[in-house]
Parts: sequence; structure tokens; C-alpha cells
Amino acid sequence: MTSTSLPDQTTASQAPAELPPLPIALIMAGIYHLLQAGADLPQPCHVSVSETAQDISLQFPGKQPSRQAIAQWARRFGGTVTTQPHHDGRGQFTRITATFGYYGLTVKTYTYIPAAPAST
Repeated sequence: MTSTSLPDQTTASQAPAELPPLPIALIMAGIYHLLQAGADLPQPCHVSVSETAQDISLQFPGKQPSRQAIAQWARRFGGTVTTQPHHDGRGQFTRITATFGYYGLTVKTYTYIPAAPAST
């Protein structure tokens, strides 16, 4: 009879090492698959990727329908839509965002919708 002692997997010293960052080519493949999975949703007008941050950003046009577009992406992939006022040198905006995970990458969706002009 042979017995083998296995190390306790619950100890911190035996925890698996963190995965290395994905190379840019694999993140780009992730973007392709993400956009395919959301092909029936409103599409972003700009996509950016960060190999350093291991994230993807999807920018939607600064128009009112983008609020619903971001909500649809958040509903499909799991995320919470947040809105907050934003002001810069160009004026007042509403910043709408949703963040969710997609196969180990962080996906950030966002838009800046101009505030409606004040009625006089």
C-alpha cells in the first residue's frame, strides 16, 4: 500500500500565484468576442484598450439614446449603471458609466451627455 501526503491547499503559502497580465493581442481578441456577444446591442463609437490596466473602455456617443445603450450592456453582462454630474471647460454634462467583467478583463462603458439648456 502506498500513501501520498498532499499539502493543505487552504494555507496562504500554498495559494496559487496570480495570473500574469494578458498580452495586448489576447485583449484585442477579447474585444472581438465581446463585440460579437453584444452584436445585437447598440455599438460604441470608440473602443480603447489598456494592457497595463487590463481593461477595455467602450465609449458611446454623447446623445440621450446612449443612456439606454449603456443600460442594455450592463443588463447583458452584469453591471450597475451610475450617473453623475460632470463639469469641465466645455460645459455641464451627465456622465453615465457601467463597469463589468468579461473573462478576467474589466470593461468600462461610458458617455457624457450634454446637460439640457436652461429654459428662460
